[in-house]
Amino acid sequence: MPTRGEGGPAPFRFCVATGGARSVEQWRELARKVEGSGYDLLTMTDHIHQPMAPFTALAMAAAATTTLRLGTYVLCQDLRNPVIMAKEFATLDLLSGGRAEIGLGAGWRQSDYTQTGIPFGTRPERFERFVEYVEVVCALLAGGPVSYEGRHVSVADVTNLPAPAKPIPLLIGGSRRRLIELAARRADTVSIAPSRRPDGRRSTYWDTEIDDRVRWARAAAAGRPAQPEIDLAIHECRVVADPAATIAEFSATFGVREDQIAEIPSLLVGTPEQVTEALLARRERWGASRVTIPDTAIDAMAPVVARLAGT
Repeated sequence: MPTRGEGGPAPFRFCVATGGARSVEQWRELARKVEGSGYDLLTMTDHIHQPMAPFTALAMAAAATTTLRLGTYVLCQDLRNPVIMAKEFATLDLLSGGRAEIGLGAGWRQSDYTQTGIPFGTRPERFERFVEYVEVVCALLAGGPVSYEGRHVSVADVTNLPAPAKPIPLLIGGSRRRLIELAARRADTVSIAPSRRPDGRRSTYWDTEIDDRVRWARAAAAGRPAQPEIDLAIHECRVVADPAATIAEFSATFGVREDQIAEIPSLLVGTPEQVTEALLARRERWGASRVTIPDTAIDAMAPVVARLAGT
């Protein structure tokens, strides 16, 4: 996993986040397009309303590709028992020839809980569960029998099979301080996301807020051999020849001035040259070397990926 070290910033990794496709043909085509366009990783979100479930779809994507890495962005802890989740990931890693990456989150979309009848609970309760969940998942994927008795999670003498041949990279995503600090201590990648309301509506964040969050992450990871990779969640990515209309649209949608759009890291808009410079500036300022975009921007971002991937 690339990390910032003495030799300079970590190389860029470009990733695509998707909820799946409407048919098997479309899904295979999407996976092959992501691989053929130079992206490093195809990830799946995890919501009840999306077209496909993550693990089955990712296994098929593995069969349709050869080098593309495959992961989640991010799994909701409460939709799967941690033992089952660890087993699914270990199986995906085996079937893909070691190309799996884990993305975990504490859960935020209330409709996922309402539709499945799972109690939503308070934010502190979800965080407490998540701390135990991460502990158990990491222990299971490390091998050996695992027994754990926590307030929320209980595991009795489980050995996870198949055993991964090497550690599976872990991403933890979130926006709150305690979650970011947990990610910095335990994960290979810290994904910093804008806060979301329970109804799923986004709140924007500003570049100065990322300064704070990256500082929290760096401090929490201070005792680790290497600093974790930083990913800034990008919810709107528009790479266009003339971005004026898009900037005006975002200004109206988010209720900010047009000249403030560039200060919102969850938005990425501009010409290929402008987006390239913006990503270089983000890496310089925050060490943000992983770039995860929505599947709607695969083609438009291809020139940027060709220029920056691996550099």
